Amino acid sequence: MSDADKDERYLVPGLMRGIEILRLFNRSRPLLTAPVIAKELGIPRTTVFRLAQTLEHLGLLERVDGGNSYRLALGVLSLGFEYLAALDIVQIAGPFLEKLRDQIDLSVHLVLRDHRHVVVVHKAAGHSAFAGSLSIGARLPAHATVLGRVMLADLDEDEIRALYPNGAGLEAHSRQTPTDLDRLLSILAEDRKRGFAISDRFFESGISALALPLRDSSGRAVAAFNVSVPSGGLKTIDTEMIERARATAEDISRALNYSPATGRRQGDAA
Repeated sequence: MSDADKDERYLVPGLMRGIEILRLFNRSRPLLTAPVIAKELGIPRTTVFRLAQTLEHLGLLERVDGGNSYRLALGVLSLGFEYLAALDIVQIAGPFLEKLRDQIDLSVHLVLRDHRHVVVVHKAAGHSAFAGSLSIGARLPAHATVLGRVMLADLDEDEIRALYPNGAGLEAHSRQTPTDLDRLLSILAEDRKRGFAISDRFFESGISALALPLRDSSGRAVAAFNVSVPSGGLKTIDTEMIERARATAEDISRALNYSPATGRRQGDAA
């Protein structure tokens, strides 16, 4: 018996299915019925009802539409915020990002990569009328955002091809979204050479952005942050702003024990 087989003996199927139910909910479909859940997970409706009732009892799901549909409850949100509060990188990077926000009066977002997505784990909202539309917990496609691009640019070509086998997962989110591997690899090569990513309406029609990676002692990009400006505001992202953002990235990376001597590639920016 392999080690993997031995480990699987200790898995709890009911717990796994309960978590799978929670993972079905997202921004595009905040409400789900029991029949839909049963169909997607390939389990009996009676099992879904029992699991949903348990999750409801724990404050992780709640019924809506007269009890015919479910949505995530505040209990899930509290778990998420407890997790985010426990992340060292948020605690370390937060003060630096808030200082940058105060210097430029624009919103700054910190993300971590989760497979093909990046997740916003911290936001320093600007004080101007334009505060940016991203909120903590937002999950964004890595290939379609500058935040994701600067993290993908840290991977080599084999790693990127393994992440998007035969171009799988490269859905279009705007006219600028790379929808094939060669185009994505070309964009990432430019970002890698430059040391940061910059765009105008690359993901959202009303947003321009600058993004930089953050590195730890391994030399790898473990997070990234952006500066968001109103669409058409690329002229706002001038040399001075880029240098301020680059200095912030260097300060945070040093706080994460990054040393340029451990960098993985020539030309990588901290």
